[in-house]
Amino acid sequence: MPHTLPTALGLLAALLCPLAMFVGLFLVIRTPGLKWRIAWAVLCFVGIGAFWMRASTGEWGFMPAAINLLGPGQQPGFYKATIPVGALASIFVCVSVRRARKATLAAKQTDGAT
Repeated sequence: MPHTLPTALGLLAALLCPLAMFVGLFLVIRTPGLKWRIAWAVLCFVGIGAFWMRASTGEWGFMPAAINLLGPGQQPGFYKATIPVGALASIFVCVSVRRARKATLAAKQTDGAT
């Protein structure tokens, strides 16, 4: 079992990539006051680069020039993952909009209380 750790890391990367995409989509849907919501939702599923790993041998590679929509695809015997840049950007924007909205509401409450 010398390939146990690389295989586990390949499987973990293959599972975390779509998870980040769906978390980004959830935040886009649930963030009030977000402009261009549909564009941000589509951007959640854009990834740059592609990692691949052959599960049987542990052989792996990286293609930096790959731009993937809806993940890098699947093939039997391979684990594939992409860097979910679109999802990370969407999460950052959603958190920023939520913080700005919360600060605006707090400022309105303090102005209204005085």
